[in-house]
Amino acid sequence: MAATPTLAVAAALVLLLAGGPATAAPDHRCLSGGRDSTIHLEWRWLDDGRADVRYAGHSERLPLRRVSEQTTVLDEDRPYQFDTVWEERVDGRINGRYMLSTQGARIYSFSYVRARDGRRTDFDEDVNAFLDDSCHW
Repeated sequence: MAATPTLAVAAALVLLLAGGPATAAPDHRCLSGGRDSTIHLEWRWLDDGRADVRYAGHSERLPLRRVSEQTTVLDEDRPYQFDTVWEERVDGRINGRYMLSTQGARIYSFSYVRARDGRRTDFDEDVNAFLDDSCHW
């Protein structure tokens, strides 16, 4: 028996509110940023609504905690826009924050602000680095 459109929309909304992409999208993204796009990272949504990040050249994943989320309806016929802020802690201290703006499966903006000095680094999705289970740089 096919799901009603309302049920399908509700299921997609639950996935997005959990902080992850819609079902058709991968659970991780590859991003490059900084001067000359030389900083590479893998962003990963976890099943429990959390996320983590791993920088190129490092095996350690840094756990992230969502600290805010804003939902915006841009058009009733389009996916909602989600603007989230994620906190990165190292040794119990806030190391920085990631700001992520998504609509459906698309990342519209992604940036990192270092807590120590407020320095902001903007990133763009790097589809050429994407592998099914990781990123390749």
